[in-house]
Amino acid sequence: MPQPRISSQPRLMLDTTNVIYEMADDIVPKFDDKGAQKLDRETGLPMWTAPMFGRGRAVGRKWSGQLNVTIVSAEKPVAEDGDRVVPVDLEALPWVSEQNGKTRNGVAFKASALDVVVSSGQVAA
Repeated sequence: MPQPRISSQPRLMLDTTNVIYEMADDIVPKFDDKGAQKLDRETGLPMWTAPMFGRGRAVGRKWSGQLNVTIVSAEKPVAEDGDRVVPVDLEALPWVSEQNGKTRNGVAFKASALDVVVSSGQVAA
């Protein structure tokens, strides 16, 4: 197993208290270009893609969007399409890449787990 790596990047932890997250599809493994499941550089654990909708609910700062969150976990998270979840230790990872003379940038999202708040099979009160 790879040794944990110490990152020199600051951790940009996100506050999830005023956000509702709902799974938009099923969780799938992240694969590299050779077809093997990707492993996290820091922990050596497998990486999973969790597509979800997010809705900010703070007064005066409402928003909605779809995002993919990479979950770093030895086992596939149990959340399913339609479940309301809370990403654990959610962090934003800004990135920049240059390819064919064009610069692209964005933000990736990473979490250590997903807590299921309401299963799609349950009725929210």
